[in-house]
Amino acid sequence: MIIKYNLRARKILANNIIFFRLENEWSQEDFADKLGTTPTYVSTLENAKRNTRIDYIGHIADTLGISIEQLFKERPKVENHRLPRR
Repeated sequence: MIIKYNLRARKILANNIIFFRLENEWSQEDFADKLGTTPTYVSTLENAKRNTRIDYIGHIADTLGISIEQLFKERPKVENHRLPRR
């Protein structure tokens, strides 16, 4: 049962990262630069393939200019999450 909730939480987090990244009109590459990480890492987060530390979730929220709570609000799935590369 715990695994099911962990995957659900990762999917909610992933969708919200995409949602707010697109609101800022940032590509994955732009967002990775702002986070101080790689586009590959951002991709694994956005595809719910990676767990992340709670303190890094705070860093993500700060970078997006939102509260941590907003990263865990259930929203409709973002279907098109691609922006052109720089």
